Amino acid sequence: MFLSKPKVTTKAGETFLNDSNLNHVHAEIEKSIQMLNEGGGKVVLVIDQLDLLLAAGGDQISVGALGDMLLRLREVCIHPLMI
Repeated sequence: MFLSKPKVTTKAGETFLNDSNLNHVHAEIEKSIQMLNEGGGKVVLVIDQLDLLLAAGGDQISVGALGDMLLRLREVCIHPLMI
């Protein structure tokens, strides 16, 4: 799920998460949403396997902090957020 700095060339608009810090994950998702919104299309954010993110974060990520991140993402998304 989290990669060290990507060694491969990424396609335009492709992002790799390389840090399990919840603020970093939120910032990357928010940046991607804003980039897609600028393109004029509709963005529907579908989040799957939150338990994996919670487990990968170890003691750094709490259930409450994860819930707060989801609420902040709902504010950024113009269209529905599906979990």
